[in-house]
Amino acid sequence: MTHPARPRTTACLAVCAALAITVTVLGCSRDDDGLPAGQPSLDLRTLPSGLRWIAFNNMQLPVARQGPAADKGAVVSGFEQSPVGAALAAIHATVRMSVALDSQWPAVTAAMLAPGPGRDEWAVLRTQISITETASGERPRIAGYRVERYTPETTEVSIYTRQTDSSLTRNATTVAWQSGDWKLRIPYQPAISAVTAIETMPAEAVALTPA
Repeated sequence: MTHPARPRTTACLAVCAALAITVTVLGCSRDDDGLPAGQPSLDLRTLPSGLRWIAFNNMQLPVARQGPAADKGAVVSGFEQSPVGAALAAIHATVRMSVALDSQWPAVTAAMLAPGPGRDEWAVLRTQISITETASGERPRIAGYRVERYTPETTEVSIYTRQTDSSLTRNATTVAWQSGDWKLRIPYQPAISAVTAIETMPAEAVALTPA
């Protein structure tokens, strides 16, 4: 059965939350700056350079010199292999998979999500709902992010979103460097919800200026 488009009160990442998209906590040694023990220090709080905003299905998404470099509509690519590039990739992939229409989500899934059982499970669950129209009206806004742990191969990113009721949520994500770009890793049958309500962004977070 085809369901109508979600109302405008639907929060950003609602599809992910409804389908229980969550994060896997990686158990490895790390320093206080979020780097694996022994890795040279790297500033995880570097700001995106040349920040601007683009719209995708009525959601505003950040674009910077660190990515994305290529825009094909539903799918974007070309993120820098750096903490900023990883964070921008995590934001784009998470939001795009959440608000993509029925005609868009297969391309987003194939190009921006890391292959694996988590992605396969997500695709099966996504076929069980239908989003045929872009929601209008006020939408949630990406408020910032924090790179929790960075390596050139795998990066954990917290995404902070200001909802339409002014509440703030944190979405825990992981991206992996594959085939020359960052791909969002979807955990398979996770047990911990990725989206949680919080009071304020931490001081270490990178705040993104509204569009």
